[in-house]
Amino acid sequence: MTNNSKKAEQFIKAINAQADLKCSQIKKEIDAYVSSELRKAREAAKKNAKNAAKLEISKLSEQSNTDSYKTRSQLIMQIIEKRNAITDTVFSKARERIKEFTDGEDYLPFLKKSIQSITDAIGGDTVILIRPQDEKFIGELKGMCKEIKTDGSIILGGCKGINDKNSMRADDTLDSRLEAQRELFYEKSGLSII
Repeated sequence: MTNNSKKAEQFIKAINAQADLKCSQIKKEIDAYVSSELRKAREAAKKNAKNAAKLEISKLSEQSNTDSYKTRSQLIMQIIEKRNAITDTVFSKARERIKEFTDGEDYLPFLKKSIQSITDAIGGDTVILIRPQDEKFIGELKGMCKEIKTDGSIILGGCKGINDKNSMRADDTLDSRLEAQRELFYEKSGLSII
């Protein structure tokens, strides 16, 4: 039995050696698998972190652009309000000066010259339109054109001409002259918004 006992002992040693070898191989495979999976997980985490950072930077950039646009829009609105206030003040004073002019003795000669310019431009069959306050001048202006009528849309003064015979119109009102100066005022005063 000793011999059998030795054989059994050798057999057990051989089995244990074989088991140790197998365990060692399995441990190496597991270590390699774990190492590979950890590397993949790290790469995925790194990629996810980069994507998250890009997304966050994109959101911040978009928010910054939105905020910048809002701020710029608000500043432009403030500039426009200020420009309009300045323009209104200047044009209000201009209207006052025009009123002084139309109340003065130089207005009737101006009106006559304006009527003459219109009839020269669109013909003698022209109907002249003047503001209601200028009705007092009709007697002095009558022979200069076909007919003179009042037009409530003319506020500041001057006149308009209509020649239905040749389908022409002319506007030489102080209203239209003043309005035509608005864009020129923006340019020359430096208040133009580009």
